[in-house]
This record gives sequence, structure tokens and C-alpha cells, in this order.
Amino acid sequence: MNHIDTILSAAKASHIPVGESGLWFIFRREINRDRVVDYRGQERILPAGEITYLMRTTMGTLHRDPQGEVVMEDTIFELNTHLGFILKASGNVLVTGLGLGCVVRGLLANPNVDHITCIEKSEDVLKLVQPHMPKERLTIIHADALEWTKDNDFSFDYAWHDLWTDQGEGEPHLDVWHMELITNCINKVENQGAWRLLRPFKRKLAKGGINLVA
Repeated sequence: MNHIDTILSAAKASHIPVGESGLWFIFRREINRDRVVDYRGQERILPAGEITYLMRTTMGTLHRDPQGEVVMEDTIFELNTHLGFILKASGNVLVTGLGLGCVVRGLLANPNVDHITCIEKSEDVLKLVQPHMPKERLTIIHADALEWTKDNDFSFDYAWHDLWTDQGEGEPHLDVWHMELITNCINKVENQGAWRLLRPFKRKLAKGGINLVA
């Protein structure tokens, strides 16, 4: 198994038990054969295997089965959106948003990473995921990442921002929060990245002299 395969294997969430807490739940399904699927507007081949989802029930998903919005999944497509950062990271790393723990486990499989501090706001997500996370080289803090990064003095070599917003309840677009996190971490983190940050936001950051990782 090569280095990338080791990281992708470590990032999988197959060991996180199915369960629910509050409006959050872990859902799992088995794909019996390779199939063509639509992933964020593009046709992709989804290989056979097990997929784990972190989902949250929202007003807009009450009619669905299962009744929830996918917040994170451990498909190869999703894991690849984090892979570039995971491969580049080193030293002490900040991760805002625990989710299924895929990014954290992937980073822990990178020998260049010394320690990870992960900030997670949802007590329900922590109940579902934290007990099944590694104990070494990892500190998980129950806090609002936007407030924590604004109010605390810290220093990290790398930071990866990956929150979730419920726009149906009036929360802003995800990139707005990610831009705020990046701004809060200026002069505190040498290298930053954010999940699927849109190009206009990247251009705005570049004009401010901020270079993003991945």
C-alpha cells in the first residue's frame, strides 16, 4: 500500500458506529457494484464498498429517507477533496470541524504531522464520533470555531477549515464562515486551506496576500 492509499484508508469512517444524537446521525450503506453517480453536478464512478455518512435533520429534509442532509461522507470523491491538504500538512495542525473525523485520521496517517487540534461546536457530533477517534497526537476541543479562533492566542503550522451551515435556517454560505476563520487565523497560522472554497473568495484572499493550501 502506497502513502496515498494509506492515508485514504485511515480516513475512512467504517469503524464509526451507526447511531443518532439530537438532530445528528450516522448512516451507512453498502454499494454492491460499481455505479455511475452524480457527485456535485458531475458524473463519477462510485466503486463498490461501504459508505458512511454524517447527516443532520433539517426543515428542508423532513420528507427524505433518511431524513437528513449529508454533512460529510467518506466516499473516495469526498476524501479526495481533502487529500491535497493532508499530504502537504506538517507540524502542528488546526482543524475546524470534526465531522466523521476523516480529515483528522488522514492527517494522523501523515508522519510529518506532529499534533492536531480539532475544534467542534456540536455536542451531538462529539458524542457520535469523538469516542472512536485516536487518542495520541490529537486534542479535540468543544467550542465554536469562529469564536475560538477570534478569542484565543495560538500558533499552528497549518489549518484546515471545514464547517457546515444550515442555510435553510438563515445561516450564511459556507464560504463566508471559512473566510472569517481564515481572517481570524492570519498571523497565527502559516498555511491555511478551506474545503471547496469558491474562486471569487480565493481571488479576494490572494489580493490580500494570503496564499491558500490545496
